Amino acid sequence: MISPGWESVRMFLHIFSAAIWVGGQFTLAGLVSVVKGISPDATKKVARRFAQLSWPAFVVLVITGIWNVVAANPSRRSGSWNVTLDLKVAVVVLSGVSAYLHTKSKTKLGLAFWGAMTSLSALGALFLGVLLAG
Repeated sequence: MISPGWESVRMFLHIFSAAIWVGGQFTLAGLVSVVKGISPDATKKVARRFAQLSWPAFVVLVITGIWNVVAANPSRRSGSWNVTLDLKVAVVVLSGVSAYLHTKSKTKLGLAFWGAMTSLSALGALFLGVLLAG
């Protein structure tokens, strides 16, 4: 029988949080048109509830991401690995900042732009994470 260790716990928490942060955004985007039809303020209510799940997931992603870097085998830290890590950090920051700006947007254009930036940068961070994991 395989016994889980801290590496398994770390990876589980990171992947589970990514599923909420990234997957939740795409799920919510797919539901927005239906939710709008329920009532004029339903979209805002759903978005606020999603924020209660997604922001803690984002925090866990950052914490476990740092833990992943600290735990990474030093022999894997080549120049290209470090460049990929730097790019991932930048994309994660972009994802968090754009999500915050999305929540503060007052116009349809702002909501659409920052929502798209959040989702695209979250996807980019997910892809770069796969590259780093090898």
